[in-house]
Amino acid sequence: MRKKIDFLSNKGWLILISFFLALLLFLTATVNTTNKVGTQISGATETYTHTLTNVPIDLKYDNDKYFVSGYSYEAKVYLSSVNRVKLDSEINSDTRQFKVVADLSNVKTGTQTVKLKITNLPSDVTATVEPKAISVTIGKKKTKTFDVVTNVPSSQVAEGYEVTNVETSLKTAKVTSDESIISRIDHVEASLPEDEVLTGDYSGKVNLQAVAKDGTVLAGIISPSKAKLSVSVTKLTKQVPIKLNLTGTMSDSLSKIDYKLSQDTVTISGSKEALDATSEITANLDISHITKDTSKTITLSADKVTITPALVTVQLTTTKK
Repeated sequence: MRKKIDFLSNKGWLILISFFLALLLFLTATVNTTNKVGTQISGATETYTHTLTNVPIDLKYDNDKYFVSGYSYEAKVYLSSVNRVKLDSEINSDTRQFKVVADLSNVKTGTQTVKLKITNLPSDVTATVEPKAISVTIGKKKTKTFDVVTNVPSSQVAEGYEVTNVETSLKTAKVTSDESIISRIDHVEASLPEDEVLTGDYSGKVNLQAVAKDGTVLAGIISPSKAKLSVSVTKLTKQVPIKLNLTGTMSDSLSKIDYKLSQDTVTISGSKEALDATSEITANLDISHITKDTSKTITLSADKVTITPALVTVQLTTTKK
């Protein structure tokens, strides 16, 4: 007869089962721990990005010897970092450490292409710049004094007005540029700001510009950089007579009607062309219903001009048959 084996009473089997359960618990705990650690690592490696526009370009060159022109003054920078605090510090222009630099130390005179570099970038922050390079014109520095000339374009004077006087607070100004540009400058110009259209006198500080004979604005540092510009304008006016026409049919009870205007002339204003084309103001008055002495008010009008006053009175005197 076979003997029945009691596994629960067999110590060897109990030890084996205990070991298996312990191993299973260990593996389960390890997997859970790994998932938690993995989640934490994933959160720590999140990358933050930001795009900066209008970042100034720092030019490195001998400022006492050379003058640089014809280049873009600003660049675009793409920043990224896993450290949000450091990234925010570089985004803020007040706390920013990095600079966009164009090193012209070894560049020859003339127009050259220079690479842009980012310097002083903190650790844990990466950056790329756009454009990668800029074109610059570098020449030997020179300073010369030029006459200051005023400029008030006719397109900036409202129709019906004319400039009577223009003055500036400066007679001359110094321009610093490279030798080739200095040789092209004809004068320094104090111009009325482009957003001004004059219907009255103007007085204000305006920027000065170095200008060639053909009107081209040239690069240069002007000292002083501003001047006071004063412009006097007046409205174009003209005195013209009033011509009154009596229209309609006079009453059969009257032999004649005389009239007298409250004034014989008026002032008209408008463009020079409109004033030149207007020699008198014509008005019509219907006398069909006039039977006795009376006064009438008539409105004056004419094409392309303004009339002052626009209303005049006509005193009518009748003569009976």
